[in-house]
Amino acid sequence: MKGERVRQFFNSETKTLLSLYKNIETLIPAGKKSGSGHVAEEGRYIESILRSFLNKHLPNDLKAFSGFILRPATKTGNHDRSRRQNELDQHSQQIDIIVYDHKNYPVFETFEEFAIVPPEGVVGIISVKKNLYYNQIHHELESLMNAAELCQVKTNKNGIMRGPSTCLIGFSNQIKPKKNFKEIVKHIFKKIESTHRSKYFDQCIGQIISLDSFTIFKKRPNSERNFNKKAKYVAFKHATEDEFHFGLQFLLTGILAAYYHITRKPELRPGFTSFPTNRSHDIELGNIDVNKLR
Repeated sequence: MKGERVRQFFNSETKTLLSLYKNIETLIPAGKKSGSGHVAEEGRYIESILRSFLNKHLPNDLKAFSGFILRPATKTGNHDRSRRQNELDQHSQQIDIIVYDHKNYPVFETFEEFAIVPPEGVVGIISVKKNLYYNQIHHELESLMNAAELCQVKTNKNGIMRGPSTCLIGFSNQIKPKKNFKEIVKHIFKKIESTHRSKYFDQCIGQIISLDSFTIFKKRPNSERNFNKKAKYVAFKHATEDEFHFGLQFLLTGILAAYYHITRKPELRPGFTSFPTNRSHDIELGNIDVNKLR
């Protein structure tokens, strides 16, 4: 089958991540309850696992950090003073993973896996959870949207650069009832609707993923010139372990699509991910109205 090797590869990668994330609770158990006895360290470990995966597969220009986005009210380009005149210095909340083009853009501060970066080089913004719970979603979507808003920047040709891919990803689904896929994703879409406030498509959340259960995905328009001013969301159920590849593939596809977009780079995006041609989404969740792409 076409692309089957790629799907098998990312299926194996997903199973490896799902196995790795349980190591800390196996070695440092909580005792009478499930999970690790050191929740904060467990969280950092989970983030580190996913950062390592991204740094293994993404182009060398990109690096996955933890940290902050700082949007200073300074002159940009040669003569553009609009940020200096109309804005104040702003920064994001702490972000679990920032995928950043460190080759082509400067860094304010960096230490090991931590960095403070300007918005121009941000290609991906990711919130990472060990377990995905319903009561976390509103806060995480707010944080991702706030960070995405900081990353609206101009290109050299006075256009607007495509915004970074945004994703909330959990290693395991703990939203109840766990087996009712359609009910879960419909409730999550309501959270997306209630949280959304931006007039831009690019600033709508890109993906919500539970590696072992489902992916909610914002579909790109077929034509940016004939954009219908809708952000359409669909969901895929990871029905069997053979479909675990969906989550990581959607995550990588979003980042690579932003990085190789014509507003950022002239090179064509490589053929790196592969989805089965005869496999449509399991449910269409709905549309969010927007005014512009970016």
